[in-house]
Amino acid sequence: MATADRTRTFMKDVKRVIIKVGTAVVTRGDDGRLAVGRLGCLCEQVKELNVLGYEVILVTSGAVGVGKQRLKYRKLVNSSFADLQKPQMELDGKACAAVGQSGLMALYDMLFTQLDVSSSQLLVTDSDFENPNFRERLCETVESLLDLKVVPIFNENDAISTRKAPYEDSSGIFWDNDSLAGLLAIELKADLLVLLSDVDGLYSGPPSEPGSKIIHTYIKDKHYSGITFGDKSRVGRGGMTAKVKAAFVASNSGTPVVITRLSL
Repeated sequence: MATADRTRTFMKDVKRVIIKVGTAVVTRGDDGRLAVGRLGCLCEQVKELNVLGYEVILVTSGAVGVGKQRLKYRKLVNSSFADLQKPQMELDGKACAAVGQSGLMALYDMLFTQLDVSSSQLLVTDSDFENPNFRERLCETVESLLDLKVVPIFNENDAISTRKAPYEDSSGIFWDNDSLAGLLAIELKADLLVLLSDVDGLYSGPPSEPGSKIIHTYIKDKHYSGITFGDKSRVGRGGMTAKVKAAFVASNSGTPVVITRLSL
């Protein structure tokens, strides 16, 4: 008989799960468009978890990337050949977020509707969490949505956020959707936080390097000094460093964290 993995015994008590989906998962690597098949698979798995009695909360990235791709295409089709020869101005990230968020949520809504699942959009910024009344109302709203079997989908409201690069707050915490997921895990009393990436998990070094090995169970005193973090993903903001920091925030408050790849 196979011996049970003692590091995963907490799974039997899990009911409320927060799943964070990064931009590298939400979009395709070749052209930056939404990865419809990948997101469809994610929505199907969320539906299965709901059927099994789990409460699932999503935190999604991707609005800025999707908006940037859309605006670049629109600019291309509306430009003359002479216009295209001129130096191109960098697109405003907030405008990209505003354009991309609607398209991102429209896709989630369509995919979940096909599965007879209702979803909802909640946009927040880091400063919102400084207000105790906001945190209380947020918890009440999410509880109501979960009672109605609605999947809450969170994203940072980049279109109106006042934060600029570097994305680090006064306490040194890197702020992105990984950080948001960690905060939500605490506020919403999640039993498990899952950070989905485009790699299999946390490695001892950049996954592309031959000597890098995946770390099954991270122990800070044992592993931290021996890890070499590589570059962030092709489109994301924080990379694995941000995921590990967010995992610290959640785990220090008692929420187990899993960093893994979306299984298709």
